[in-house]
Amino acid sequence: MAAHDVKIRVMKTVSEGTKEIIRKRVKKESFGDLFQNNPALALVHGDVCEMIYASDVAQKASDIQVFELFGSCPQHMTCIGILGDSAAVETAVSKVEEALKH
Repeated sequence: MAAHDVKIRVMKTVSEGTKEIIRKRVKKESFGDLFQNNPALALVHGDVCEMIYASDVAQKASDIQVFELFGSCPQHMTCIGILGDSAAVETAVSKVEEALKH
């Protein structure tokens, strides 16, 4: 099944202001600690099924942390964050892009 309407954006470093925006949308108590050891971030946005699949693919592909960001319509669309070092995040994103093509 081909992916549709999935958006992926990668940041090699994340500004403090952007971290604050993300912190407000995450239900993870240890979130602040994650950014200390993981400078790169990928945001992946799509429907729930695709994001669960993308999370699984990313975690199996590389040494990264995955978390969900909550927005205004979580039952239909969702966003996951992929945190890690630059190489790990890029590997995970590459595998997700490849997997979502099928």
